Amino acid sequence: MSALVFGLASLMSIAATEEPEPQSAPLQMAPAAQIEAPPSATKLALMKRFLRAIGRQHQLDSGSFLERYAIPGGVMWPMKAGPLPAEDLLGGFERRMSALKKAYEKHRSTYQQAYEHHVNWEFTEEELAKIVEFLESPVGQHYLDGRWRMEAYTDTNIEDVEQEIVAEAQASLAK
Repeated sequence: MSALVFGLASLMSIAATEEPEPQSAPLQMAPAAQIEAPPSATKLALMKRFLRAIGRQHQLDSGSFLERYAIPGGVMWPMKAGPLPAEDLLGGFERRMSALKKAYEKHRSTYQQAYEHHVNWEFTEEELAKIVEFLESPVGQHYLDGRWRMEAYTDTNIEDVEQEIVAEAQASLAK
């Protein structure tokens, strides 16, 4: 989700450089369509294509978004006094991920409905048609593939700077 917000913010900053707004004008994102009516069959099909294109449908189908809980050091790996666990990290991750996926299955439809409801509420059918057309195009696929690389490489390349910023901010609070 943060990758999508970052990408949208990047696109908005490009547009802003083309025609600068006055300094006092706040940056405003497009408002949600706020559609409460159930989607038409056509819009529902577009919603499913949208969720597939952005990779969310795969995450909803597989429960893979729960991985953060199964990663060593996460909440499913409580630290206890005494001997270390006898399991290897990969086996431990897989065991925890399997338990998470099993527990997720009874909630899967709730997640699906929540995402579909929000996509329906957020976008008009016309907007979704344009968004899906873009995301499914070669340029849209490049955008989707490139956005995570952009964040991963940028985050890695500036993590030292970020640590300096945090240290400087912490030091200023101590004064």
